[in-house]
Amino acid sequence: MPAHRVPVLTNPDVAPDEVQIRTALGDAFDAWQGLESALTDPPFGLALSWHYFRDGGWLRKALRGKRNLAWLAVWKDYATVTFYFASRQRKDLVALPIPDALRMQAAEAEMTGRMLPLVIEIRSRADVDAALEVLRFKLGAR
Repeated sequence: MPAHRVPVLTNPDVAPDEVQIRTALGDAFDAWQGLESALTDPPFGLALSWHYFRDGGWLRKALRGKRNLAWLAVWKDYATVTFYFASRQRKDLVALPIPDALRMQAAEAEMTGRMLPLVIEIRSRADVDAALEVLRFKLGAR
């Protein structure tokens, strides 16, 4: 995972659209579309909304009601889904049936304030499946 990512959707006057996203993602666009569908369709039924941030460009919130479950971002040739968890959930995250690299990331991630970030790079359907597994855990966790 790159130490520093450079966002590609940075123009505050132009909200992201399918053409911009397809151009930025290239081969990862199909995975992005699969992720969007999975998040918005049952059983998840999340609302996705774009928001512009001066320090990071356009990010997409994945919301259930007012609860923000994840942040989606578009980078050059891939997307990310970032989840935040309480530190007490680290052990359960490491036990999820997700790829070893993600379990290692959960085990070793440094806290961001009081939250444990888990960043999943979306390049393929397998990455989408891992993100959905983490989302299922997040929805059931307290």
